[in-house]
Amino acid sequence: MLGKSRRLSRLLVGTKHRCLLSPLDHGGWLGVVKGLDRPQAIVEQVIAGGANAILASPGFLRAAAAALKPEIGLVLRVSLTAGLSAQGTQETPIAQLDTALRLDADAVAVSVFFGRDGDLEIYRWLAGLIRACEPYEMPVVAEMMPPGELSFDAKAIAHAARIGMEIGADVIKTHYCGDIAKFAEIVQAVPIPIIVAGGPKTNPDTSVLQLVQDALQAGAAGVAIGRRVWQSDDPEGVTRQIHEVMFG
Repeated sequence: MLGKSRRLSRLLVGTKHRCLLSPLDHGGWLGVVKGLDRPQAIVEQVIAGGANAILASPGFLRAAAAALKPEIGLVLRVSLTAGLSAQGTQETPIAQLDTALRLDADAVAVSVFFGRDGDLEIYRWLAGLIRACEPYEMPVVAEMMPPGELSFDAKAIAHAARIGMEIGADVIKTHYCGDIAKFAEIVQAVPIPIIVAGGPKTNPDTSVLQLVQDALQAGAAGVAIGRRVWQSDDPEGVTRQIHEVMFG
């Protein structure tokens, strides 16, 4: 397991093995939007702010290659939401394991949005990818999202995360339920690292930094704050504030 351990050590860093993952993988879904319209510039900003890992598609990583330092963890998104498609509510495979190996990625990532058309198909593809990654000791990050109306329901989050664990994912990315005690129970029931997704908002009354603090207190291994960082006026500054909460 040396290869997997070394790769995961670039994602989960420090004495507490935490991950400040910067998700820059929204372009296929949202299109050309503020913050993602200059790939190299936004990578430079979040790295300067303290992000220790980047989540992005193959093309994005190539476009931002000059800004990717060797010590920064790379999570390759191998499924993407096609925002222009009428069927673009579910992820579609766009890359395979060999792409990750060529790009020297530290993990691959797939999203499953339960409750949307095609959820079983992408779930089966994720399971097959996990099996394919095993001989190469390539970690798999499974973004397991419960149905829309249950997006922040603790029981549904636990169920979605547990499905990812059951099929063999190494890391889970999912929503924070908004309750420290309930999320701590999810962490106990899903004993692999869980990274909390930021989303446009999780609770109208919860700031980014409060979300990070609460998730970590509940036992999360890290956070992946995307839109609240790169759509801000100061992505580097917001990332630095998150880094201070996580590692300061």
